[in-house]
Amino acid sequence: MSLSHVLLGLLADQPRTGYELERVMRIELDSIWRAEYSQIYPELARLRRSGFVFLRVLGPRRGPRRNVFRITAAGRRELRRWVAGRLEPPAAEKDPNLARLAFLDALDPVERMEILLAEERRLSDEITRLRTAPPPQGFRREARRGTVEKLEAARRWIRSLGQQTARVASGSSKKK
Repeated sequence: MSLSHVLLGLLADQPRTGYELERVMRIELDSIWRAEYSQIYPELARLRRSGFVFLRVLGPRRGPRRNVFRITAAGRRELRRWVAGRLEPPAAEKDPNLARLAFLDALDPVERMEILLAEERRLSDEITRLRTAPPPQGFRREARRGTVEKLEAARRWIRSLGQQTARVASGSSKKK
């Protein structure tokens, strides 16, 4: 997935400024895609050079002008090509959280429990945030629902690790 395709998807809804694109992305796609202005504007320039978006400058003769981007027919074709393509299996990524969990044996059981409980709370908070946020429309809602389900699965897994750790901790304290 690339930022360019996300931007084309948002521009397919309606023309927008870079500021509006960042805002809609933050509100509707936060759980699956994030980008800063420093990433959005250069990508819009690339899309413009590729002929996928058109820039229209609006505004008063004096004062700030608004750069409004609109998807072109070529941009719509590219968006359709990308959306209709084959879904990719999740790539093997560097996951700093899983890497950290891989080495929890370096800590004593009490410290492990604290870390697992904190992670479970963090996941619960994120799930609550996503569930209480205003729902996006269409398949963006489904993408958010998929994110919530992945987070719930991660929370269940972390909870089971905590239960295993608690059993090990209680077993090792009985032996002492």
